[in-house]
Amino acid sequence: MKSNSGEKPKLWVLVDFSDYSKKVLQVARRWSENLELEVQVFHELDFQVPTLANHELRLKMKYGHIHEINRTWLRMKKLIFGEEARIGFEILEEPIIEFLKKNHPSVPAFILMGLKGGGLLKQVFLGSMVNEVVEKINQITVAVPKHLHEFQPKKIVISVHPKYELNLKELERLLFYLPNTVTSIQWISIAMENDKVEELNDYLVAISKKVDTNLMVETAVFSGEDLFTKLKSFVSGDNSQILVVQRGSRTFKDKLFRKFLVNELVYDGSIPLIILPF
Repeated sequence: MKSNSGEKPKLWVLVDFSDYSKKVLQVARRWSENLELEVQVFHELDFQVPTLANHELRLKMKYGHIHEINRTWLRMKKLIFGEEARIGFEILEEPIIEFLKKNHPSVPAFILMGLKGGGLLKQVFLGSMVNEVVEKINQITVAVPKHLHEFQPKKIVISVHPKYELNLKELERLLFYLPNTVTSIQWISIAMENDKVEELNDYLVAISKKVDTNLMVETAVFSGEDLFTKLKSFVSGDNSQILVVQRGSRTFKDKLFRKFLVNELVYDGSIPLIILPF
């Protein structure tokens, strides 16, 4: 991998102080320690006051709630980063999406979020905060499953297709700042409709040569019957892999593959999911 002489990205961590937040913060700590990245944590204020409460009572209740949030943050920070760690923390009084739209760091940040599993699909991915950030915020987004044991990935699985241009610049930036535990890249493509497997294989070989890396490179095309069972067996059972998809690509937009992502990757919490911007 070529050296990256630019300024390091920040890790922007979105938390709601659920159990998922603890896992995301643990990933941020390990990631930031390895590469000396700055961590900034954001929490969206979600507070309802009684309709009949007067202005003074509303303010009192609001600031009491903010005080409790700060206390919760300090406890979690001490537990995960240590009491003396310098970690930025901000409580947002506007929706996180609106904040992210208006605030663009000088160096694009990596956005870290918890990937919640279980329950109805709308609680897992569709309609979730992860989906909303991916759809509306054009930055590298990392979704971390709750049951991820350690953020020490060994393989990056990158799903591409010749009809959808890959953001090579952002991919190389991502690869440069991934943990040094990564030893290989697996380029995959999904043959559907009128796709020819031979052409997809040629495409994977060609695009793999465009990324300057010293990692071991593999390629694979998925085709034929029972396609998603094959994908499920390939991707979902290994905690040491990260799936990378391009925002707006077939892999991300295709309804069948999205269903696969939801049911197998997100619901089962198999591997982290990284979405590249346009």
